[in-house]
Parts: sequence; C-alpha cells; structure tokens
Amino acid sequence: MNFENYVKDAKTWTHELCTYLGIEDENKANRIFRAVLHAIRDRIPTAEAIHLGAQLPIIWKGVYYDGFHMHSPVRIRHEDEWLEFIRTKDAFAEDADFPTLDHAFYAFQDVMTFLRDHISEGQYNQVTQALHSDITVPA
Repeated sequence: MNFENYVKDAKTWTHELCTYLGIEDENKANRIFRAVLHAIRDRIPTAEAIHLGAQLPIIWKGVYYDGFHMHSPVRIRHEDEWLEFIRTKDAFAEDADFPTLDHAFYAFQDVMTFLRDHISEGQYNQVTQALHSDITVPA
C-alpha cells in the first residue's frame, strides 16, 4: 500500500475541484465536496450509494463513508428542499460555504459537473436518475 499515492490522488481531486468551483480555498472546496457527496449518498438508494463510493479515490471513500449506514433514501421532492439538505451536511460551516440557496445551487452544479467528468458515465446517469426530477443536474 502506497499511502503517498492515495494522498496525491486526493490532492489532485481537490485541486481540480477548486477549478470547477472557481475558488482557491482547498479547505472550503473539500467541505463543499463532502457536503454534496453526503447529501447525494443519503438521498439515493443504498446500492447506488455504494456504487458511487466505489468510484472515488481511497481517501475520498473514507470521507464519503464517514457516518454512512444502510438507509432508505431521504425523501426530497423540491429543489429548495434539496439545497437546504446540502447545507445541513456542511458540518456547521453552511453559512460560510452556502450563505444562500443560490450558493448551494451553484456548488451542487459544479460538484455534479466535476463528478460527471471523474466517474463513469453509467454511474453518473444512475445518480442523476436517483435524484428527483425537480432537482436540476448538469446533463
């Protein structure tokens, strides 16, 4: 096991994510990514959540699975409700990272675009289909 490579992979994702988010603060990018990943994980069926986790770099897998348990998907039907749900996943930093629902919306869009470019097309499509049709996701 080469832990240095795991760290390198995680840092590469973080650096690229900063570009997608249009920010330089890697800690903020990591918090946003974690919040969106946890919201997606808890919104989609457990099997889909596990398939998504399998495509993440090893360190991000640990972040993704932190606090994970077998679950029934959280019922969310409206985009504003979804954006508020993302904000609740931000470990008490929601006011700094997502001061408004617009901030949460654009962060979600940017993270989804990042995921679309970093996971398989099939997995991305399964995730987007598992979200409610009222939740806007990049095609």
